[in-house]
Amino acid sequence: MITTAAAVVALGAFTGSAEASAKKRVALLLYSHGFQFMVALDRGAQAEAKKQGVGITVLDGQSDSQVQTQQIEDLLTRGVDAIVISANDSKQIVPAIREANSAKVPVIALDAVIAKGPEVVTYVGFANADGARMAANYMVGHVTSGTIVELEGALGAYHAQERHRGFLEGVASDSQIKVVSKPAEWLAENAQAMTADAVTSIPDLKGIFSHNDEMIGGVMAALRQTNKLTTIGMPGHIVVVGIDGTPDALKRIRAGTEDATVNQDPFKMGAMAVDSAIDAIDGKTVPKQQLLPPTLVTKANVDDPKLWGNRF
Repeated sequence: MITTAAAVVALGAFTGSAEASAKKRVALLLYSHGFQFMVALDRGAQAEAKKQGVGITVLDGQSDSQVQTQQIEDLLTRGVDAIVISANDSKQIVPAIREANSAKVPVIALDAVIAKGPEVVTYVGFANADGARMAANYMVGHVTSGTIVELEGALGAYHAQERHRGFLEGVASDSQIKVVSKPAEWLAENAQAMTADAVTSIPDLKGIFSHNDEMIGGVMAALRQTNKLTTIGMPGHIVVVGIDGTPDALKRIRAGTEDATVNQDPFKMGAMAVDSAIDAIDGKTVPKQQLLPPTLVTKANVDDPKLWGNRF
């Protein structure tokens, strides 16, 4: 886990001397800095803000909708020109987004959509269902029968719901595969406990699909403690596939313990969100949805220098 201390900019303190005097001020609200993907979103957004000469402040939501709600209220009081938010929960944040609407502060949804109701300029994210279908297609090609455990993200998060939907659609073509879904809330410690339980309670466990790569750290710990951790091609190998393409995932793919991941580029996503915020401030038309396509990463292409996990 990556700690928040070095990553979070204090509320109201826009970074850098040039940014401090900038007319445009953008706030980036991330649901948690405890994930490599979120830290990369931060870096991508800050780099683009510096490039464009705008002020940016980055806040850690601590995986808590109440914290994010308070952050928005404070920002509106102190003054900000646009808000970019990766919401902890798509529905719980709605009242705070309505407050931003009332204050005529444009809101850009990043990584996670906002539930219907308030006005959002655009959603900048990842084709979540397509990415999960890609993971499912890989697993169907490597698991001929048996049970796959799906470790889900937060149930209130749109991207978790889309990954669940896409994965079930992807495996539906194979009647020999059963899926058991478990709400692990994005957390490695939950994934570890659920994997350890699955290994002992599901005799025909053949694969594990995780909604993010962070949870696979817990999966690996559980497989190791139950003597089920093997590399690709070894007898009894449990196929493990994730989403995100984190640096740790790429290391595991090289080692042969994680079979594949579905890459999404947070550096590019963060930059796109900042650009969208600037356009919204300037009154320009912004597409309602901007989705990055998924890319399957296996041992065959894990060393591609374009992968964000190799640039982190």
